[in-house]
Amino acid sequence: MGQTATYTFAVEGMHCASCGMLIDESVEDLDGVRSSTTSLRSGLATVELDPARCKPTDVVAAIADAGYTARLEQK
Repeated sequence: MGQTATYTFAVEGMHCASCGMLIDESVEDLDGVRSSTTSLRSGLATVELDPARCKPTDVVAAIADAGYTARLEQK
């Protein structure tokens, strides 16, 4: 994997720890994602990815496909 960047996404619609696990599994299936950690408590997903292979919009789409709403947090 090439260079990596870390992005934080605000996630809405989570109700339990299993929601975070489902989001992480969906995001980690994307080509170029190295890791995903989602916290129910903070409502945030932190994703490390290779920006040449995966874009933040791909992560938002994967989270939406899992049934949740997400938006990229500004740095």
